[in-house]
Amino acid sequence: MRILTVLLLLATSAAAEVVDRIVATVGRRVITASSVRQQIRVAALLDGAPAEESYAAFEAMRDRLIDRLLILEEMRISRYAIPEGGEVQPALDREIQDAGGPAKWAELLARYRVTEEQIRLSLRYQAAIVRFTLYRFRPAVQIGPDQIRTYYEQRLPAQPKPAFEEVRDQIEAVLRREQINGLLTKWLAEVRQQTHIETYEELKP
Repeated sequence: MRILTVLLLLATSAAAEVVDRIVATVGRRVITASSVRQQIRVAALLDGAPAEESYAAFEAMRDRLIDRLLILEEMRISRYAIPEGGEVQPALDREIQDAGGPAKWAELLARYRVTEEQIRLSLRYQAAIVRFTLYRFRPAVQIGPDQIRTYYEQRLPAQPKPAFEEVRDQIEAVLRREQINGLLTKWLAEVRQQTHIETYEELKP
């Protein structure tokens, strides 16, 4: 009877365990359901938005994590280092300040069910990807004066419109970011075709 009782307890314990599911594989790397849900909460906290738990949000974040793995793998091959934790401390300090101080920050972490280390790691990845993207694609971007003038005339609101020279540098920066993002999107599409990627449906994000 004692052995039977122990077996029943073990069976009950095993049934109560939540098994993390693999929702994507990128080459030999895996993405789990829990990592996607965690990153949804991290991104929501950093964006100051509610953590959306819909399947569409889950699927979108899964795809973002696939892209992140592809970029991080390219960084590894290129020996491009991820920033150390101390390098993103100013960004983390701003988040804490914007939250209203350490006490409010702790409340925010608890509400979103994330840790400060998870936030720090996400900031490190963000900084690394932004730097690497600029390093990789910025040399290929060329912004001509005609492009800046066209943006000013066609894409800025008609009224009130500041003087062209006042916004010239800002327009050039916007166009540069747009071209870099376009090159990154094209590159990711090409790398996805060259990488064995599988996704698995997760019905309950």
